[in-house]
Amino acid sequence: HDWVTIYTPNPASTDEILTFHTEDYINLLKKANRGVPQEDWLRYGLGTTECPVYEGVYNYHALAAGSTLLGASLIEEAKADIVFSPTGGFHHAGKDFAAGFCYINDIVLAIRKWIGRRRRVLYVDIDAHHGDQVQAAFYNISRVMCVSFHESPKTLFPFKTGFETEIGRGRGKGYTVNVPLPENTSDDEFLWAFKKIFLPVAKAFKPDVVLAVLGADVLFSDPISHLQLTNTSVSKALETILQISPKLLALGCGGYVLENIARTWTLAWAIMNGLQPNEEEAALFGGMFWGDSLSSLNDRPHFVPDAVKKAVKRDLQRVVRGIEKNLFPVLKIKT
Repeated sequence: HDWVTIYTPNPASTDEILTFHTEDYINLLKKANRGVPQEDWLRYGLGTTECPVYEGVYNYHALAAGSTLLGASLIEEAKADIVFSPTGGFHHAGKDFAAGFCYINDIVLAIRKWIGRRRRVLYVDIDAHHGDQVQAAFYNISRVMCVSFHESPKTLFPFKTGFETEIGRGRGKGYTVNVPLPENTSDDEFLWAFKKIFLPVAKAFKPDVVLAVLGADVLFSDPISHLQLTNTSVSKALETILQISPKLLALGCGGYVLENIARTWTLAWAIMNGLQPNEEEAALFGGMFWGDSLSSLNDRPHFVPDAVKKAVKRDLQRVVRGIEKNLFPVLKIKT
């Protein structure tokens, strides 16, 4: 389509990466680019099962960060209103360590770029895992609103952060919102909580720009998480985000089933372009080559027993009430 432009990014420069990460850590990551691990690197999270050292590790993640930063620049320079970089979203990388398959935190780099231009940034993370290191980077400031919908840290990495009681500190109090989703959360419960929390918070914050993480690991068929969502949750949430987004940079983030990633992110890109997928053609092609489960970009309805849904709803109602009680007054949101 003539309204879509595809850009080829350059790797993020060392100076750009050092706006968040420490020099010692990045120097080690550059050495790791040769693919030969050293035992003492483990204290930096390098060489673990989740963050192995392999040839080209620095090159790849610097390029992914460069792609996200290019998206941030295109929006800042008014060359685009919506940018999608599927390879971004490394929200577990810390200042001086790698974690959870993440080596360079492209999200923090992009947000820092924007707040350096005095922008109000809304970061909304829909991924099975809590974006712990993005939260940590902006926990004490009010120019960035961090909103995360993720599986409860009681049952999934990173385990220690992402509880609803974490709402920011100091000037940042009220500018961190966590909605931990219980195991077996399905579309109905997720979309109820998203509407109850995201819309009031976004409207109160009035962002200049939105950075959205759209993880495909929230889906019921993902082997890592324990949620029961379909990509309807992702698409409906994205439609809501677009309603309040003056500018949007969307990133892909997690997902451990290739078919889920391909279908969910293709569907998301269609929604960002105001397009409805041609389900008849998809059904014909998908039914012939992949079977019924992949005959559409949209997931089929996924059955979850009523007893399970009711238990999840009770737990989520408790979470939402806590947020409304403890955080909404700080933002002057009426319930």
